[in-house]
Amino acid sequence: MNSLQHFPLGTPFPSSPHAVASSLPTMADVRAYEEKDPRVVEAMASGYPRFVVHVYVRDLIAYYIEREGLAGRGGVLVPSRRAAQELVDYTGGKVLSLEVEDGLYFVYYNREAVELSEMVRKYVQHVGCGISSRQAEDLLLSCGKLKQVHAESSFTGNAPAEVERQFAELCGCRSADVLVCASGMNAFYAGFRAVQEFQRSRGRKRWLQLGWLYLDSGCILKEFLGDDESLEYCYDVNDLAALLDAIAAAGESLAGVVVECPTNPLVQLCDLKRVSEMVRAAGGVLIVDPTIASVYNMYVLRYADLLVSSLTKYACYVGDVMIGALALNPDSPFYGDLVLRTSAFHLPPYRRDLARLADEMQTAPEIVAQLNANAARLAEYLNRHPAVKRVHWAAGSPHFTDLAKTPSSCGAMVSIELNGAIEPFYDSIRAMKGPSFGTQFTLLSPFMYLAHYDLVTSDSGRTFLREVGIAPELIRISVGLEPYAEIEAAFDEALSTVLVDEV
Repeated sequence: MNSLQHFPLGTPFPSSPHAVASSLPTMADVRAYEEKDPRVVEAMASGYPRFVVHVYVRDLIAYYIEREGLAGRGGVLVPSRRAAQELVDYTGGKVLSLEVEDGLYFVYYNREAVELSEMVRKYVQHVGCGISSRQAEDLLLSCGKLKQVHAESSFTGNAPAEVERQFAELCGCRSADVLVCASGMNAFYAGFRAVQEFQRSRGRKRWLQLGWLYLDSGCILKEFLGDDESLEYCYDVNDLAALLDAIAAAGESLAGVVVECPTNPLVQLCDLKRVSEMVRAAGGVLIVDPTIASVYNMYVLRYADLLVSSLTKYACYVGDVMIGALALNPDSPFYGDLVLRTSAFHLPPYRRDLARLADEMQTAPEIVAQLNANAARLAEYLNRHPAVKRVHWAAGSPHFTDLAKTPSSCGAMVSIELNGAIEPFYDSIRAMKGPSFGTQFTLLSPFMYLAHYDLVTSDSGRTFLREVGIAPELIRISVGLEPYAEIEAAFDEALSTVLVDEV
């Protein structure tokens, strides 16, 4: 696995048509990607699936447009009648839906309707309801547009049951309490909508976000709350008094509290036990997302009413499956009210994605243990390096012992702030660079540039980020499986550019 190298722009890794990572090797490329520069857009034949429309999906859309006589139309493919109808409703009926295969819908619009196209694109990105590259691959094969599908190992038994069993075991619940979803964001969407529907029936309409949430999680909270619902923020998860005060202030109107544990990108752990007790006493529902360190490392369902997680990370450590899951706490007083509602909103994954996930999960525990070990060593090295101003990682939290499954369960994520400009370091480091994490290969991301470009490119946005404790130039590192000495050597080389140029 020669992953500690420079990857040209747009190169997917691993070398699979289903790779979720695609190279953005320089900060100039990152900025051009965010600004939709054709040079970069055209180079990205694949990428993180909710952000980059896969070439197979693009080809399949073109095929259906021609087959159905829809010249001049644009659209998206959604593998569920309900999800397609929800998208139609979301746009106020401005798009049309056509079933092009059994259970597969083409939701389309006039290609010149730029604002409508952007609305549809963002909806699919946030909700995670797009077709998978493997399903597109199979359909292209069936209609004669591909000669063969990509050869890969897959689980040969009952993949859905195997994934549910393993995820339930990791969370500490039963298989019956688990729903595997088409993506991590679809798991979050299904969980949120279930809680929202239930709590609205009780007249509860105040939501609380603790800490910084991943972009699309935050967008779902903003986009799908009604005009009569409210969302409040407590960005500092280490300020327990403020968190508890905010929960108490909501009183009997509290609907739900959402927190990532650890948070993204600061890898912080809140006092989840105390937060859980307060939310439970107030009659709210606590949604917890442990994706940053994963259910392999964090034991959080005992404190949550509902757990949501991406399995694209850690479980799919090869980096070639988009998939997620949610779990309900059987001891939650709201279990019976949420179990059917979550199943109504979730989108099941494609069968080949499940088979690939189940195959990778057979060896994931050993892989995750090695990722943890390498991340711990790199964090210690970075803490000592004069080019590094600050290191953020899960084991640095006072609540780590309570939430981690073992003393070494720190996860692969380490975020850093530099004592200098980001460009020399980012551009020179020999590693894969782009979105995602929890992969067997080391992967870096200038996270705020990719997730919140609008904030890092304005003075007011950068001021806001600093006020909530996030450095705009923060670099998120997902430490891989490579021999540790080689990982450290790659960082040593790149950090020397910061020392020479900036310190």
